[in-house]
Amino acid sequence: MFNSTLIGAARVWFDELPPESIDGYKDMKAALLSYFMQHKKYIKDPVEIHNIKQRDGETLEYFMERFKVETERMKGALECMRISGFMHGINNPELTKRLNEHVHMTMEEMMIATTAFIRGEAAAANKRKGRMSWKPQDQSKKHTDKRLDFRGHSRDGRGANRFTSSLEHQRKYQRPRQINSNRHHPW
Repeated sequence: MFNSTLIGAARVWFDELPPESIDGYKDMKAALLSYFMQHKKYIKDPVEIHNIKQRDGETLEYFMERFKVETERMKGALECMRISGFMHGINNPELTKRLNEHVHMTMEEMMIATTAFIRGEAAAANKRKGRMSWKPQDQSKKHTDKRLDFRGHSRDGRGANRFTSSLEHQRKYQRPRQINSNRHHPW
């Protein structure tokens, strides 16, 4: 019954086993794992570093992580090869230019510089998004001189828009000066 649940390469392997070579579950597990599991990790050729490219739509953060993971499996890759491969794998021309202006000596320095660039780009994008234009956003609203009070009601009729100059105020409310006729004037 067990052999009917196997498909593909596992079924072929099981059918080729000598009869009565497996006595129980532990023997089956050990035989299956020893046949199908690799005993050593696949090691990539260091030259393949230059084939690791940032994919379309892939963020720089994700590319950085993928680059680290893929280059960990490449034994014998020199630090300069990793740096060169990373610089050539990026598809952001501004970052590539910045990294080429000052080539870093270690991958750690390169990753720190790239992270700083990503943060700077994010800050610039947020600043652009939050920037107000000098033109009003809604052109349909006309500027009026009428102001509303704190409740949003018009101030018309309550004296808020009526201004009296100080001279008019003085003429209206100041007592007229009385001239003393007993006083002699020099003229």
